[in-house]
Amino acid sequence: MTIDNNTKTEEEEPSHLFNDKLSKYEDELVEILLDISKSKRVNPKMSTIACYLFIHGGLTQKEIKQLTGFSMGTISTYLSVMTGTGNFQKQRIPGTHKFKYSFSGELEVLTTRAIEIVLNSFDSIEIFLKKKKEELNKLIEQSKKGAQHLSLRIEELLKTFEVYKKIFPSEKQSVEEIQNQFSPKSFERLKGEKKEGKEIQFDAEVYVIEDDIINQFLASPMFTTRDPIFIRILGYFITRKYITQETLQRITGLSSGKISEEVNRLLDDKLIFKAEISSKGKITYSADSLIILRFTKYIINRTAKWVKALEAMKLELENNKFELENLKGYSQIYIIYDYTLNTILKYTEYIKRMDKLVKF
Repeated sequence: MTIDNNTKTEEEEPSHLFNDKLSKYEDELVEILLDISKSKRVNPKMSTIACYLFIHGGLTQKEIKQLTGFSMGTISTYLSVMTGTGNFQKQRIPGTHKFKYSFSGELEVLTTRAIEIVLNSFDSIEIFLKKKKEELNKLIEQSKKGAQHLSLRIEELLKTFEVYKKIFPSEKQSVEEIQNQFSPKSFERLKGEKKEGKEIQFDAEVYVIEDDIINQFLASPMFTTRDPIFIRILGYFITRKYITQETLQRITGLSSGKISEEVNRLLDDKLIFKAEISSKGKITYSADSLIILRFTKYIINRTAKWVKALEAMKLELENNKFELENLKGYSQIYIIYDYTLNTILKYTEYIKRMDKLVKF
């Protein structure tokens, strides 16, 4: 029997894991990145795999299992989803039957690309919403319940998209210049008044249009990596403005416990408010039309809490450079610490602009 010396065995494959002396820095980085992903309501297991691929550049399924402790079946399932997004790629390791999975983007363009994804999503959603508004106009003529309300909510959402586009694409326009393009009353209308409100009942024809809108949100690149249950509930707050847990349970089919959990998280994150409490204790919740901007602000504010930790770890890596710089993984870890820190600082500047403009 001849042995093909060009074929690598599993033991001979070069490891993509980092030196053990860098474990502390890697673990801290994973903790930070996972917390940021959690704030975005991204699937936690997918986030964990993505974090390690992001940090290491490329890993085999066996190495991902070693780092995460997930089963091979779980890893395989999520990798299939992730490679389908175009942000991750799968490549055969030459001379083996093994594959290496890697992050396919570049650190330098991640921030810009994330913004572009959101803005491009707005463009496609806007076209869709305008078509739905035309359908609702016909139902308004037929005096269908909820048609006028849903049409107004769409109009407010489209206005919010305009504000978002002015805040995030560049800093060429000052806050004052942006303010001149929107009347003060328009911002007040978008924020709405935190007063008692009643649920609006939807006729079946209006509910069908609402369901189409929710499904469009779920399919949008802006939301595809988010928890679909969260996006669906967020969507109903966007379309309805006023809603109870009982109504959410009825139209989503979710358990009362799950609805309660999600609503309480939205309250804690200050994305929704209690609009009315009946004499029997029944609560009607409310969300203004700036809920997407509020969600963006919540994510950025949550990531900003890591600035001091990132600065401290980056400084420690610099102080220990002589001892660590030749170890496998040092350069990659340092670059990601630096990149993550600068990205957070950049986004906090956007929040300052948002606060001056919208005055939450």
